[in-house]
Amino acid sequence: MSESSSRQRIVVIGGGYAGALAAVRLAGRARRRAAVTLLDPRPELVQRLRLHQLATGGRVRSFDLARLTGRRVENVRGRATAVDPERGSVVVERGGRTAEVPFDQVVIAVGSTVDLAAVPGVAEHAHSLADPAAALRLREALATLPGGARVAVCGAGFTGIEAVSEIAGARPDLRVSLHSAGRVGRGLSGRGGEELRRRLARLGVELVEEEAVSAVAAGALVLAGGAELAVDLTVWCGGFAARPLARDSGLPVDSRGLLAVDATLRSVAHGNVIGAGDAAAIPSFPNGARYRMTCQAGMPSGAHAADTALAALRGEDPSPFDFGYIHQPLSLGRRDGLIQWVDRADRPKEKVLVGRRAALYKELVTRSAVPSIRWERRLPGALRWPSAGATPGTRRKLENSLARDRASQ
Repeated sequence: MSESSSRQRIVVIGGGYAGALAAVRLAGRARRRAAVTLLDPRPELVQRLRLHQLATGGRVRSFDLARLTGRRVENVRGRATAVDPERGSVVVERGGRTAEVPFDQVVIAVGSTVDLAAVPGVAEHAHSLADPAAALRLREALATLPGGARVAVCGAGFTGIEAVSEIAGARPDLRVSLHSAGRVGRGLSGRGGEELRRRLARLGVELVEEEAVSAVAAGALVLAGGAELAVDLTVWCGGFAARPLARDSGLPVDSRGLLAVDATLRSVAHGNVIGAGDAAAIPSFPNGARYRMTCQAGMPSGAHAADTALAALRGEDPSPFDFGYIHQPLSLGRRDGLIQWVDRADRPKEKVLVGRRAALYKELVTRSAVPSIRWERRLPGALRWPSAGATPGTRRKLENSLARDRASQ
C-alpha cells in the first residue's frame, strides 16, 4: 500500500480564522499520517474583523490562503453544498459543476453570516457587512451621501458599535444613529457602559434604545411602536445566522441551525464530523460561560477541533474544549477604543482601558490573528489559550458526562 493511500483523509470546510488554523495545526501535527484538504470558495482569507474599515474607505490587506496555510495543506476552491458522514464525502460546487471530495474526518468551520431574513425589508433595503463585496457596496453608498444625510445602524452588538463609530468618525458631516432593542453597552461594566456612551456622543452618534426595528423600507425604518423614521441609508448589524451547510446535509443542528456538537466539538451523531467556530453550537464551558462569536474564542476552537481529529487518528479519546475569556475589545474609530476586561467566565470587571491606548490594543489584537496561523504552521501545536478556570469538581462532572455520552453511542 502506498503512503498516500494509507494516510487518513481530513477535510476542513471553511477558510476563515478557525478553519485555516485547524488545517495548519492538523497538517503540522499529523505529518505523514493524514492528508489535509482546506475547502473554501475564496482564494483569500476574509478579515471579517476589518470589514467596517473597508466600508469607510480604509485599505484592508488580503492574505492568500494557499500561501498562508503552506504546502502541507491542499487548498481546493469550491463551495461545499452537502456533507455525507456515512459515505465520507463532501459535495463541492465549482464553476457550475459538482464533484465529491472524500474524507475520513471532516471539520465544519464555515462560520456565520449576517441575518438578513429576521426582519422584513432588510435584504431589499439595507446594507450589511456580511462579506467584502457587501462592505464595498456600503462604501460606494456612503460616498454618494451628501452632508446632513441620515445613516441608521441597526444592532448594538460589537459589530454595530464598531460600524457606527467608524462611519461617524470617517464622515462627521452625516447624521448617524445607532438603534438597539435594548440598552447600548448593557453587557459592559458600569464604567464600561458609561465610557462607551460618552465616546459615542463625542462622535455625534445618536442612540435610539429599547425599541426594536420591526421593518426596513425604502428610505425609512419602521419601529416596533409603529413610528417611522426617515433615513437615507440603513446598515444592518442585527445579529448573525448560521450558514445552511449542516442543516441542508441533514446533520443534527440546534434551534439556530448550528451544528450540534458535544464538549469535544464532535457532532452529537457522527464521530467523524467535528465543528469549529461560529458554525458549531459549542456547549457552555466548565465555568458556565457561553461561546461568543469572536475571534478570541473562534481560533482556539479551530485548534481544539484539530486536536479532536488528531486524537481519533491516534485511537485516543478527545478532551473537552476548555476555554476562558480575557477581554472584550472594541474599536471606536481609528483613534479611540474601549477594552472591557472580563474574568474567565466572561463576566465584566469594573476596570476598562479607553482612548488611544485602547485603540492600539485593539489593533494589536486584530493584527495577531494572521501571524497566529503562520506561527502554528511553523511550530505545530504552538497556539495556547487560557482555560475556563473551573474547579476540579466541575471538571470531573464534565468528564463523567463525556464518558456517559461515549458509552451511549
